[in-house]
Amino acid sequence: MKRILPITNAVIAVVSGLIVLFGYFFPGLLSGIQSVLISWAIIIAAFALLVGVFNLVMVHWKKTGTEGSNSIYSIVLLISLFITIIVAGLSGPTGSWTLWIFNNFQVPIEVSLLAVLAIVLLYAGARLLSRKPKWYTILFLITVLLVLVGSAPLFLAGESAPLSALRIWLSQVPAIAGARGLLLGVALGTVATGIRILIGIDRPYGG
Repeated sequence: MKRILPITNAVIAVVSGLIVLFGYFFPGLLSGIQSVLISWAIIIAAFALLVGVFNLVMVHWKKTGTEGSNSIYSIVLLISLFITIIVAGLSGPTGSWTLWIFNNFQVPIEVSLLAVLAIVLLYAGARLLSRKPKWYTILFLITVLLVLVGSAPLFLAGESAPLSALRIWLSQVPAIAGARGLLLGVALGTVATGIRILIGIDRPYGG
C-alpha cells in the first residue's frame, strides 16, 4: 500500500498535467476536461487556503497560553483575524467597513514596510561604499541618487525637468529591461519545474 499510493499520485498528477497542457494546444478536443480539472484545482487551492488559516489559528492559539511578552502578538493577530473575517463576511469584500479596515490598517502597514525597505537599501548602499568600490557599485549608487533626486521636489518650482525626464527614462528603459530578464528567468524555471513534474522526476505531491 505504501508503494501503490505514491505511484497512483504520480500517475494522476502527470495525466492531469498533460491534459491541461495539451488543452491549450487542442482546445476543441480537451477544453471540456481541461476546464473541469482547472475547476477542481481551484477548489483544492481554496481548501488548502482554509487549512493554512486553520493552522495559523491553531499555532497562535497555542502561543497565547505560553508565558512571555510575545504572546500578546498572537492575541492581537487572532482578534484581528476574526474581526476581519466577520466584517468582510457581513459587509462584503468591497463594503465600506471592509475598505475602512483596508485603508486604515493594511495600507499603513504596507507603507511602513516600504519605509523599512528604504532604510535597508540605504544601509546596503553604505555597506557598499565601505568596501572597495567597483564600477558597477558606483553605477548603482549614482542611479539610485539620480532617481531619488529626480523624484523629490527639491526646487521651489517642483521637480527638476531634466532630472525628472532622466528618472522616467531610467525607470522605463533599463529597469523594465532588467525586470523582463528576471521574468524570463522565472518563466524558464517554471517551465523546467513543470516538465520535471510531468515526467515524474520531481514529486512535490508526495512519494
